Amino acid sequence: MSKKRYPPRVPRHGNGFRAQSLRALPRGAWWVKRWLQAIEEMRLGARAGRGRVYAEQGQVTMLEVDGGHVEAKVLGARPEPYTVKIDFEQFTPPDDGGLDLMSMGRILAGEMPSSLEEMFSKAGRSPYPTPGADRFWCSCPDWSKPCKHIAAVLYQLGDVLVREPALLLRLRGLPLPEGAIASALPLWKGETRLDDALGKIYRRTGFGG
Repeated sequence: MSKKRYPPRVPRHGNGFRAQSLRALPRGAWWVKRWLQAIEEMRLGARAGRGRVYAEQGQVTMLEVDGGHVEAKVLGARPEPYTVKIDFEQFTPPDDGGLDLMSMGRILAGEMPSSLEEMFSKAGRSPYPTPGADRFWCSCPDWSKPCKHIAAVLYQLGDVLVREPALLLRLRGLPLPEGAIASALPLWKGETRLDDALGKIYRRTGFGG
């Protein structure tokens, strides 16, 4: 009986965005840890590990964010990259209020206040990736969704969240001050001091003047 022989699969290293920040998260980046934990709780098995390797090796070659819609290109086993689309469920803050001015200033300064989780918890929702609430699609033939290509994009978004915590609000449709985050990702702003961020908000809103 003849046996088919397959050439060994050589890992591909793309020239896309490399998710390097996930290996050693900055102290205090608890929101990124929660994001990564949400991916693990999807119980993707080996697909999660493969997806993380894809993200770290630069196989996510394109990443665009338009509100809660994310579209990406991910290199896989085939010559042409796969298309990944994610639609994050949009969130409406409770009637008793959303994020206050101080919390928004901290987010613009590169921090994430715990009041964000509290706001979502009051509505029985999660700000992190959630199967069933969020919609995942990939052009690959794998019937399991989320597949490893979708996992790669989720890990890549986690890498962006290290530098731009405001992305977490944007994905859920929460309003952000003008210029809080770039229109295409990953394009990061650099560090902003809290006092400077609050000053910008005061000038835009007239609050505190």
